[in-house]
Amino acid sequence: MADVILAISALSCMILIFTAGYHLIRRAVQASKFLIYALAALILISTIGIMAGCSTTNQPTSETISSNSGLNTTKEQQDLNQQKNQSQTGNNDKQVNNKATGTLKVHFIDVGQADAILIQLPSGHNILIDAGNNSDGNLVVKYLKKNGVKKLDHVIGTHPHEDHIGGLDAAVKNFKVGKVYLPRVTHTTKTYEDLLIAIKNKGLKVTEAKGGLKLDVGMEVTAELLAPNSTGYEELNNYSAVLRLSFGNTSFIFTGDAENVSEAEMLRAGYNLKANVLKVGHHGSSSSTSPAFLKAVSPKYAVICVGKDNDYGHPHSEILYDLATAGIDVFRTDQQGTIIATSDANTVTFNKKPSEVKVRTANTGTINPKPASSTNISPSATSPSSGVAIACIDLKTEITTIKNNSEAAVNISGWRLVSEKGNQEFTFPSGTTLAPGETIKITTGPNATAGSGVLVWTTENIWNNDGDPGALYDSSGKLVSRYPR
Repeated sequence: MADVILAISALSCMILIFTAGYHLIRRAVQASKFLIYALAALILISTIGIMAGCSTTNQPTSETISSNSGLNTTKEQQDLNQQKNQSQTGNNDKQVNNKATGTLKVHFIDVGQADAILIQLPSGHNILIDAGNNSDGNLVVKYLKKNGVKKLDHVIGTHPHEDHIGGLDAAVKNFKVGKVYLPRVTHTTKTYEDLLIAIKNKGLKVTEAKGGLKLDVGMEVTAELLAPNSTGYEELNNYSAVLRLSFGNTSFIFTGDAENVSEAEMLRAGYNLKANVLKVGHHGSSSSTSPAFLKAVSPKYAVICVGKDNDYGHPHSEILYDLATAGIDVFRTDQQGTIIATSDANTVTFNKKPSEVKVRTANTGTINPKPASSTNISPSATSPSSGVAIACIDLKTEITTIKNNSEAAVNISGWRLVSEKGNQEFTFPSGTTLAPGETIKITTGPNATAGSGVLVWTTENIWNNDGDPGALYDSSGKLVSRYPR
C-alpha cells in the first residue's frame, strides 16, 4: 500500500513541476526575460529526474548467487555462463560424434579372370571399380541391384583392358552416376568405345584418374588415387588407377593391374601405402606385387581376383609364396567365389575363411610354402632382378624378348628361359647383363640368326603355335617372370 501512495505522490509532483515550467517559459517569452526564466525551468525539469529516481530507491535489488569461486554474480550472468557451458559441451559431443561410425563393405565380385569391385560407404555412397568382361555386365548390374545400389557416386575404370572395363558400360546405363574416372590413355577397342558412348549418352564427363587426386566420399572416409603418376608406359597395365581408401583405423588398396613400374613410382612419390587389405595386382601375376611394394603396404589380408584354371597360370607361385611367408591371409575368387570384406572402422572381417595357400612350381606340382630350400622357390627378391620380365613371346616368328624394367643393371648369367609345354630350356651365357630399360632377344627355329642384342637358342622350333607359356628363372631357381602373364 505504501508503494502505491508513494507512486501517486511522485506523479502529482511531476504534474505540478511540468505545469510550473510551462508557465515560466510563457512568462519569459512575454517579458523578454527568456534566459532567466528558461534557466529556472531547467532547474525544475532536473528535479523531475531526482523525483523519479527517488521513486525506485526502495525497490528490491536483483538476486545475488554465490559462485564456487566466492564471487557474487547476478542470476542473469549465471544463466549466460550456463548457456556457454552447454554450448561448449555440445561442441565436445559433436567432436565425439565425428569419430568413424557405421560400416564399410567391399565386394570383390567373382567375375572369373577379371576385376569387379563394389565399395559401399557408411555415408550411403557407392564406388564401383571395374566391372569384368563384356559378358559380365548383366551379372554385375544384377549384383549391384541385389545389394540395394541405386546410384554409383564414383565409377573407376582402372585401365582400358576388357577384363576390367568390359561391363562398365552396362553399369553406367543402368544406374545414376556421379563421376567417372579413367586414366589418360587412348585405346581404340570397341569395348573402350562402348564405354565412352555410354558415358556421353548419360551427359557425363570423364575425370582423369591420376596420382594425388582425392575423391569426395564424405566426412568419415578418405579416398585418394595413388597412380598413375606418369604417361608413356609401354604396358597398358601401368596406367591402372590405384585407389587407397581409409575408414577409421582400417584401410584398403585397390591396384587394378598396376605392375612393378607403377609400384616403384608410388614408392618414390612417398604415398602412404599402409593398408589392412591389399587387392593383389594383375590377378596375382609376377609382374606385380614386388617385394618392396608388399613391404610398404604390409597388409594383413590379400584378395586375388582370378579365374579358375586360367591360361596365364595366375596367381603365380612366387606371389603366393611371398604372401604366405609374410603371414598374410589370402582370399581368392577362383576358390571362394565373391569375397566380402566388412570394416567397422577398427577391424576388418570377411564372409569367407582364408584360402589354403599352395605354391605351384614348374616341376613339382603343388607344395605348401616352405623356406627357401624348396625347389625353384626363393624368398630373396629384393634385387633389381624383380624388374626383369618376359616382354613378349612371338609364337610365329619364334622370338622371345626379355626386358629389364628396373633402374639398375642386372646380370642374367645362368638364368633359364623355359618353354613350359615342351619343357625345353635355354641358359643365358656368362657375362650377359641388361642395362636399365635394355632388351635382349632369344631366337629359335630355322631362321634364327645371332646379332647385336640377339641370342640364338636353337635352330629347331620351340614354341607351340597353339599356345605355349614361357617362364624365366634366375640363377638361384626363382621364377622371375611368366608370359603370358
